Amino acid sequence: MNRCVISIVTVLAFITCCPSHSVAGENSRVLILVEGKTSLHSYAMGDGRHLATLLGHFKTETTVLGVDEYGPGTMSQYDQVFYIGFSAHNNVPETFLTDVLHQDVPLVWLHTGFAEFSATHDVQRRLGFSVSHIDSVGGYNRVRAGSKSFTKEEPNINIIRISESERVEVLATAVSSRSQRQTPYIVRSANFMYIADSPFSSIGSTDRYLLFADMLHDILDQQHEESHTAIIRIEDVNPMENPDKLRDIADLLSDRGIPFIVGVTPFYVNPGEGLRISLSDRPEIVDALKYMVRNGGTIIMHGSTHQYKGVTAADYEFWDESTNRPIKDENGEAFARKIEMGIQEFMKNGLYPLAWETPHYTGSFLLYETVAKYFSTAIEQRLAIEDFDYSQFFPYTIEKDLFGQRIYPENLGYVPLESDREKSERYIR
Repeated sequence: MNRCVISIVTVLAFITCCPSHSVAGENSRVLILVEGKTSLHSYAMGDGRHLATLLGHFKTETTVLGVDEYGPGTMSQYDQVFYIGFSAHNNVPETFLTDVLHQDVPLVWLHTGFAEFSATHDVQRRLGFSVSHIDSVGGYNRVRAGSKSFTKEEPNINIIRISESERVEVLATAVSSRSQRQTPYIVRSANFMYIADSPFSSIGSTDRYLLFADMLHDILDQQHEESHTAIIRIEDVNPMENPDKLRDIADLLSDRGIPFIVGVTPFYVNPGEGLRISLSDRPEIVDALKYMVRNGGTIIMHGSTHQYKGVTAADYEFWDESTNRPIKDENGEAFARKIEMGIQEFMKNGLYPLAWETPHYTGSFLLYETVAKYFSTAIEQRLAIEDFDYSQFFPYTIEKDLFGQRIYPENLGYVPLESDREKSERYIR
């Protein structure tokens, strides 16, 4: 066993924004437009899909589209529209800009393109504010909203100029710790909201991304009861574990009345030593896992072998680490066979995984599509596009992601495994 990972589901509520005009009880129809074309290789699309997955926390029907394919009047078919810019110099198509100025659909514009819009259209008269330029050197590293303060690691910020303060509400402010200068970060004018950077860039555990994710409740006018529930997960368990240590962990958590989950890989593989060991080969591990279940544990499936070419737990399984890309010529049927093989290994030993966890949280869209056929629920982070650098975490449960699964988030890190047991135990008191 390498580590214990803790996940949290949390909803913050401290800002009120404009409501959607969808009918109560119905799904909100949401259009997410991103800079450029509709391409799964686009980083702008990565931000769009990240937002679309967050919206799976709500009752929504979401479409993600490159703005280059936007047709006149399209936004009138939706209850809520988002536009996400990405490039520093971003000339947004006139077809969309015309509708922005003349349609009355609630719209949230994130990041770039608004400075060019301000320079070519009478945005000041229409909204009471504009964007002049991008600042990359001001050191704006915090965002304040009411009594809350968030970090901001992304150095770039679009500078907002407010000309009619009576029409424009400042919902959040960016602050430079170095110079103490401030600039509006999120503003709203009637049903139009502007956010001065991409909250999906350079996300940290205390980031302004959490502010944006929470504001979606108000943007969509869909509130949820506040919850701060944590899940403790025992990670990377495989047939090579020490069964006594597994029982010790179960006793430690059970004595405190703490339910927990156990991420189990049913096969251990070490190609260099020619080893392949299954749960069936280690009945003492199976007994220890059953003991964990009897004492408050829930088994989740952490891949079948947790390796592609390397050693179990050190390697990925559905991703090629050597190229940092999806496995060349990957095959959905092959993925299905591996998943079925793992499920069968559990079941013939009387163990029943109730959810899925992708090894190293990394896989292609084909993998996610395949896994969703077997598991309704996953506990993990996800890739927004097939790029290792576009992993996303969630601050709350995603009821239905882009592949149809419920996702319980993993976002609090892990409990260090210390040689001094008492020192390790202090992390979970």
